[in-house]
Amino acid sequence: MNVKNTNLDVIFNDTTGGISGIRSVDDNHQFIRGKSNKSLLWRLIFRNSSMKEIVLDNASVNSPVFEDNCIRWNSISLPDGRFDVVVTYNSSDDDLSLKISIDNHSKSYGLWDLAFPVISPIVEAEKADIAISRGNWGQLYTNANETIAGEYPSYLMPMQFMLINEGVSGLYLAAHDERALYKKFLCIPGQEFSVNTFPENMGIPSSKWDMPFPFVIKAYSGDWMTGCKIYRNWAAKNAPWTSKGPIADRVDFPEQMRKTAAWIIGRNGGDEAKDTALKYSESIGVPVGVHWYDWHQIPFDRYYPAYFPTKNGMAEGVKAMKDAGIISMPYINCRIWDTQEANYNSAVPFTVKDENGDTILEDYGSGTKFGVMCPTQKFWQNKIMELVKRLVEELGVNAIYLDQIASAAPRYCFDKSHGHPIGSGSWWVDGYQEMLTRIKEYCISQGRMVGLTSENNAEPYMGCIDSFLIWTPREQNEIPMITAVYSGYALYFASNRAFTYAFYGKNNQGYGDESFCLLQARDFVWGTQLGWEDKNILEPEHKCKLEFQSKLAKIRANITDYLSDGELIKVLKNQNSIQNITGTWDTWNGDAPVSINPVHGALWQGCDGTFAAVFANADVKSHEFSFTIQKDAFGNISNNIRLFSDDKEIKLDENDNFTDTVEIDARDGKVKIYKLIE
Repeated sequence: MNVKNTNLDVIFNDTTGGISGIRSVDDNHQFIRGKSNKSLLWRLIFRNSSMKEIVLDNASVNSPVFEDNCIRWNSISLPDGRFDVVVTYNSSDDDLSLKISIDNHSKSYGLWDLAFPVISPIVEAEKADIAISRGNWGQLYTNANETIAGEYPSYLMPMQFMLINEGVSGLYLAAHDERALYKKFLCIPGQEFSVNTFPENMGIPSSKWDMPFPFVIKAYSGDWMTGCKIYRNWAAKNAPWTSKGPIADRVDFPEQMRKTAAWIIGRNGGDEAKDTALKYSESIGVPVGVHWYDWHQIPFDRYYPAYFPTKNGMAEGVKAMKDAGIISMPYINCRIWDTQEANYNSAVPFTVKDENGDTILEDYGSGTKFGVMCPTQKFWQNKIMELVKRLVEELGVNAIYLDQIASAAPRYCFDKSHGHPIGSGSWWVDGYQEMLTRIKEYCISQGRMVGLTSENNAEPYMGCIDSFLIWTPREQNEIPMITAVYSGYALYFASNRAFTYAFYGKNNQGYGDESFCLLQARDFVWGTQLGWEDKNILEPEHKCKLEFQSKLAKIRANITDYLSDGELIKVLKNQNSIQNITGTWDTWNGDAPVSINPVHGALWQGCDGTFAAVFANADVKSHEFSFTIQKDAFGNISNNIRLFSDDKEIKLDENDNFTDTVEIDARDGKVKIYKLIE
């Protein structure tokens, strides 16, 4: 069976009902070229009360019945009953959306896990570039041959889509899920693409599961940026986390968070943190923030959530920072409770439970274990609310860091007394949204404007989280997917993985100025607020590093209309040949060499319709950056539109491209503004 529209031609196997062909209509490109003995579409895992599993897929059961807009597998055998599967499809002008429904009548087995869609095989190994929104920015695997996977929503996969490119032929694979259910994406080039979703009421016999969101397949012509803009268009129009609108239109978004250009880590009591803050602020020269750790008398990662009493002088330190125009942002964890904390037993009823009713524990190497709290429980929501109020009312802070919320993937919970569907479901994100909404409303009430941040950058929390700490290791193959999609809707901060990193006792002195500046330059043009180093950055031996960070921070402070409020349109490619520079970054595999170009550029659009080409040069010598921008990068503009910069017209060439050249000084940045005039 063929389902075809103006964009896409998808073939469903007549015998198994699986997807056996995906073709782009525009360029006739085939994304499935290998043959499979059993074309797949779904794979289901059922469990009984003894945890015995039965795994079935559409190729191992009877052939389906094809009806209008649906494929139906009827009366599939299970012990003590049968189940039915219905896949519905909707082919619009330019995409194909799929949903699945499982109606289980077994009296002893319940649905535990479903993989849908399953596409097998998918593109050839070493022939495609695959992009996934993993970690801080996103990662691009060129000529991919490795297994690529991510858990959503978490730092492992902040957004729920993957992109496959073979040349300019692109395939968009996305869950358009407004409820942000827990999912696992998997792509093994040459073998399989799949998305595992975990149903509400996992393992409950005789239950039905209707997937509450469509999975969307779409072909496009372009690169990973083109695919990101497809997802941005969906998220901006449909996702609840963007429903408040862009930053520039929001009355609940702290102006100071928007204007902050760089961050540093502060520690301990008020005097030490204040001194660090004031010295850093003076060195940077534009608005900065201090992320304040170890302000409490308890050790770090011990005895949470007993953060009070504070160390000496904290209130006075907060006041001094605020008087100097600095954000004073203390750390609290909003997800775990130390099993050795005196009141832990009172929290146990509200912790996340496994299938046996035991609290799920986590260990962070600090000499204790933590119970994971269920975010739906008022007990836990009230505890965090109490801490927020004390920080604001007793200490006067103007921002609060809420650890782990946007970092850790959802947990299952099988505690029926909690009132949510057991196992998985949207309740995890819903519970945190309820908690965060209360906190946000308080933080902007009675004349307050207290900023809220969290660890990493999972998308569903940005309606209440103002800025996300993208602190995890950096990789050479990163691409700015997160700002391609959410620039103008959320802020991101940190560029810290090429410095003497003492946060967990690591003190590598091998990061030179080149390593540091390479990372700052790249992350700056991609849109992060720089910094998040320890106070060692203020030492004389790091003068060159701090000077470069200061230069870029000053530039950012002058173009917040673009980098805070605007949209990342395009990563610019330098047409001039510049030799890569080798440095050392802290990667997921530990300290590792990187070799990247020292000069970076990106095109940003402001809310006023103008454009800023933003550049940074990490090299010790100046460089010219020559670049071409296709006319359609500026949107759907008429043929009469002309492009100007500094009152000089940039002429279109015969290929409808604008070409320009700028020179960027050594260890510096530059901005060039462009206007479209008809």
